[in-house]
Amino acid sequence: MFHKFLVALLFFMPVMVQAVEYHCIVEKKFDSEREYTPAQIEKGKYSVQIEENGDATFVSRCSFSPSAQKVTCDRYQMDKVVQDNNVKVKKYYLFVSQFDVQLFPSLFFVENNGRGGIAFGKYNVVAP
Repeated sequence: MFHKFLVALLFFMPVMVQAVEYHCIVEKKFDSEREYTPAQIEKGKYSVQIEENGDATFVSRCSFSPSAQKVTCDRYQMDKVVQDNNVKVKKYYLFVSQFDVQLFPSLFFVENNGRGGIAFGKYNVVAP
């Protein structure tokens, strides 16, 4: 119960006020050609990390790299963060690649990779 209260408190505070990190674990993933099986998702270890601070916001897209034999991440500085107080959604945009992530107060997230792929699942607050 306290965890949901903390998430709600951080979620609705202005973006520029505090530093916060979210860890988003992909539970479902699909694109125009296929829907990933639970085994493929487990093998791929897909996740999204969000780091907000007063100066910038970064989103890292992570997955297992067979060549590196570990999880690797691509980190992007986001162009825009919008907090929609009407529908209670926080949205992160990277314009050039048309990539976005949306966080909902129910601890649900959606990632649109900008190339026809969608992933979603649950997130948790890692910091403060």
